[in-house]
Amino acid sequence: MMNATFRGVFVHRYRDRLPEIRALCIEELGLWLKSDPEDFLNDGCLKYLGWMLHDKQSPVRLQCVRALQGLYKEKEFIGRLELFTSRFKVSMVLDKDPDVAVEVLSLSHMVSLCFCLCACSSGMLL
Repeated sequence: MMNATFRGVFVHRYRDRLPEIRALCIEELGLWLKSDPEDFLNDGCLKYLGWMLHDKQSPVRLQCVRALQGLYKEKEFIGRLELFTSRFKVSMVLDKDPDVAVEVLSLSHMVSLCFCLCACSSGMLL
């Protein structure tokens, strides 16, 4: 059911003309990624968050950052986020809107902590 909703609605509406619709789509995607990681927490779904980090409207970018914050809080998701992080880490840092920039700093801190903890627990030194 959720995969059908994703393919039938989300894939078409995440690029809607209205930024409110795009932001809602990203908010829902963030919820799906957390609630059903087996089906949604993969590169095929995460790429939408990465793409929308470049949206022209700051509320959409803000929603992307918040969705990502929710994912990076979950330690069991870190391994699945490695490729996404390597591809989109520059996009996560640059933002001209002050509200988004503040949230991006928080997200950057979370990402740094996650990968630092992973490296320390595996015996690697940074």
